[in-house]
Amino acid sequence: MRFLLAFENPWCLFSLLLTIALLLIAAALLSYSRSRSRSMLPRSERDRVPQPSLDLRQPEITATAPYEALLVIQERLADMQRHLPAHSEDARWLEGYRNDLRNVMDDVYWELYHTSEEARQALLARLDREVAQLNQTIGAHISARISRDADRTALRTQLDRLRDVTGG
Repeated sequence: MRFLLAFENPWCLFSLLLTIALLLIAAALLSYSRSRSRSMLPRSERDRVPQPSLDLRQPEITATAPYEALLVIQERLADMQRHLPAHSEDARWLEGYRNDLRNVMDDVYWELYHTSEEARQALLARLDREVAQLNQTIGAHISARISRDADRTALRTQLDRLRDVTGG
């Protein structure tokens, strides 16, 4: 009964209601903050099941020629980016392109993971052609300067063709 005496004093009741309102506002802000930070993640982290680390990946997928070639291309682009001035337009563009390539690599991994063994061989043949073409396009269009729009368009087009093979 002593508990009810706190409600007889209007200031106690006001303090209790204010505390409840503040807790609700804090919960709403936390929920908004979490949903906002999730929407800012790259597509592969937002839409996909978490990718296993390189140690946990299935070797029958990562040991395929197209996937290994994509890893080599990714490292080659990272090496090129290290040689560019850190905050130059070319470095920023190449970083975005590498992130897109990483998303395509995730798509390739998961498509190979979910594909039956019979369909995997056909997919690997198509991927092999497209990855070879991407490697050739990178060799032809990335040099000391990659800022020309024609080079960037050619690289984006080839990456889109590779993405189309995986259905992503």
